[in-house]
Amino acid sequence: MKEEIIFKQLESVRSITMELLESIPESEWDVIPKGFRNNIRWNAGHILTIQDFFTNSFRSLSEHLPEKYWAYFGKDTSPADWTEKPPSKEVLLKLLKEQPASIHTRCEGKLDQKLDKPFKGAETLGELLLIGNFHDGMHTGVINAQRKIISENK
Repeated sequence: MKEEIIFKQLESVRSITMELLESIPESEWDVIPKGFRNNIRWNAGHILTIQDFFTNSFRSLSEHLPEKYWAYFGKDTSPADWTEKPPSKEVLLKLLKEQPASIHTRCEGKLDQKLDKPFKGAETLGELLLIGNFHDGMHTGVINAQRKIISENK
C-alpha cells in the first residue's frame, strides 16, 4: 500500500473539514436542526474521536483522547445526553488540525501491519485509515447540510 497516498488523502480530507468548520460561528455549533439527532459540535467531535479510535485499534499507537470524549462523541451518543460542557470549538479545531500529522508520525511504516481483529472489512491499519477518511467525509457532508439548514432558519 502506498503510504504517502493514504497520508495525503487524510490531510486533504481533513483540510476540507477544517475549512467548513472554521467558517461556521460557534453560536451555530449547538443547534440541532430538525430531522437530526446531533449538532455540528457533535459531528466535529465524532470525527476526531472515531479517527482516534481507529488509530488506537492498533495497540502500539496509543495516544488516546481524554476518556470523556468517547462519552460525548462516541457511536450512538447525543448532545441530549451530555451532563457537562463539551469541548469548545477552539479546542476541537486544534485537535482536528493536529490529528493528521500525529497519525502520520505514529503510523508511518505500519500501514501494512494486520489489525488484531478485522473491522468492517479492514484487515490492516492502512485499510482502517481509509475507512476513517470515508467516515470523515461522510460527517463533513452532514455538517454542511446542518449549516445550510441553520442558515436558512435564521
